[in-house]
Amino acid sequence: MIKKALSSLLVLASLAFAQRTLEVWIMPNSPQPAEDFKALVAPFEKAHGVEVKVTVLDWGVAWTKITTAATSGVGPDITQLGTTWVGAISAMGVLEPVDDVLKALGGEKAYLPAVWRTTRLEGARQATAMPWFSELRAFYYRTDALKAAGVNPAEMFASWQGFEAGLAKLKASSFRDPETKAPLAPLCTPGKNTWDVLHNAAPWIWGAGGEIVRQAGGRWQSALNSPESLEGLYFFLSLAQKGYVPAESLEKNTAQIEADFQAGKCAVFASGPWMIQRAQVPEAKGGFAERPAARNLGVAPYPAGPKGRYTFFGGSNLALFSFSKNKPLAKELLKYLGSPEAQVRYAQMTGMLPALRSAWSDPSFQQNPLLRTFIQAAQFGRTYPSLAGWGGVENLAVQHIGMAWDLVAQGRFTREALKDLMDKASVAINQALR
Repeated sequence: MIKKALSSLLVLASLAFAQRTLEVWIMPNSPQPAEDFKALVAPFEKAHGVEVKVTVLDWGVAWTKITTAATSGVGPDITQLGTTWVGAISAMGVLEPVDDVLKALGGEKAYLPAVWRTTRLEGARQATAMPWFSELRAFYYRTDALKAAGVNPAEMFASWQGFEAGLAKLKASSFRDPETKAPLAPLCTPGKNTWDVLHNAAPWIWGAGGEIVRQAGGRWQSALNSPESLEGLYFFLSLAQKGYVPAESLEKNTAQIEADFQAGKCAVFASGPWMIQRAQVPEAKGGFAERPAARNLGVAPYPAGPKGRYTFFGGSNLALFSFSKNKPLAKELLKYLGSPEAQVRYAQMTGMLPALRSAWSDPSFQQNPLLRTFIQAAQFGRTYPSLAGWGGVENLAVQHIGMAWDLVAQGRFTREALKDLMDKASVAINQALR
């Protein structure tokens, strides 16, 4: 009897311990992802007497790991999801509703519309993900290069016409990087060999009044071959055709383009807010603080197109698996990670922007003019619809826009060739959506 009683006590004790442990999966969002996250949750652990175990998943394997956990019912309590993944994972029926968490954080009005849209499957009433941090795009430019070329940044980034006129002046300029003594390319942008092909093209599509997909007759259909979408794509890709983008850039990925800008090879390029943080970090620690590019850094929103100004708005959310045995405690952790204080601290660690609007008023953002520009650009942020099959749609769009980049590289890019490719993309996308 005594042995049986002791055994029962041990079982209860182990269960009690298990209930004070939370497991979280994240991606490498910061230079030291596991250490940074543990530092972030340390106050929560102390206040709740809980251990938060963190596992860092590389982006290359994260989708497979998360979908395996979803189908097997074996995985963490909380997982990070890229905003474009929320629809697919939500459609699997494995995520716990988090409307109560979002209500505690201020509800819909606490977030920009583009961010709020990522909290659920498109058209769903219940939220299944909490916004964690935001990633959006703006243009970085060399203030010294623009000044030498007689380009006013306010005029260059006001409209598409101003943007191209500015690139033309930069191309004609004799300015050279003070360190390398080499001329700067007017614009650097990757072609097809990068993961964010669609993110790079989307602002131009939207600026022309186009869409990637749209609803028609109650069904989602491709809109890549609409006149407006074609106009936006043609303007963007033709900048390279006109010689404003070096041919070698089109063979590179986003990370290589960022490195080229840091090294003084580009006057203008598009990227996220993390570059501001890197400009303050020495090269020995992965930054470029010593380079002329860091000392002459400017930021501007995407120029306005014929139908408006837009930028791609992405980032990551946090979701709670319905098979978690610690749901009440996990929801408290979500509330903590979604709070203004935690949002500000993690944004400082990652170089991203907080998802919570109230966190933007923190002095660390408002006193930095470059970050303030990103906050202004966020007002024009737009994201993709949170569809269950978005992954397939995006892959097909990337594939066919990549073919268009091939035509640019080969000097065979025309409006007719672009339309032919987007017609084919639309057929494939519509089949995937059906």
